[in-house]
Amino acid sequence: MSGTALALLEGHLVRARHHTRLLDHEKDTIRAQGLRLLDAQLVNGRLDQAHALGYLTVQERERLQTVNETVPGQRGRGRREGQVCLTLSAAPQLHHNDGIHRLLTYWGGEAIYWQHCEGSPGLAGKLRSLGAPSVVTALLELAAPGQERPRVFPSVVHVFVGKALGHDPADADVFYRSPIPPQRIESIVSPGDVAYDRFPDLPRG
Repeated sequence: MSGTALALLEGHLVRARHHTRLLDHEKDTIRAQGLRLLDAQLVNGRLDQAHALGYLTVQERERLQTVNETVPGQRGRGRREGQVCLTLSAAPQLHHNDGIHRLLTYWGGEAIYWQHCEGSPGLAGKLRSLGAPSVVTALLELAAPGQERPRVFPSVVHVFVGKALGHDPADADVFYRSPIPPQRIESIVSPGDVAYDRFPDLPRG
């Protein structure tokens, strides 16, 4: 992203979407606390809460906990550590996107589910049964003074030019490196909500 583009965005909020699968209490937590950066404490807290509320057995929690202890740079938590992952437009919801669909299908995010989607049919089925597909819309400061700059791929310039030219889809992944406070959470929608159901190809259950 060029310095000129960043200068144009300073002082403006950009709408982005975080795709995930959430239990009811997790939606309440995001509304109250916002979106936190991915780390071991966040993942372990989600596993502990899910177990305490009866969604996971002791054995399931322990298996998922072990997978979460991955090496930085590899799949799972290591590749997403210290950031919140979002998309800059609704394009992935309009056009079938395997990555988005997987995030909406398996509970826990990539840090929890990645090793079980194909290798552990029983546990994969359990993760598909937990929570509801959810799209969290947040308002981001991509050029806030003193804030660590997010990584955007492709650049915001590509998205703006693509939109101006009518290119569809025109989107980018945002790897946001600051927590997103609750006042910047615009909405959380799931199947049954109008804003979710207008995308008929998204997972329903």
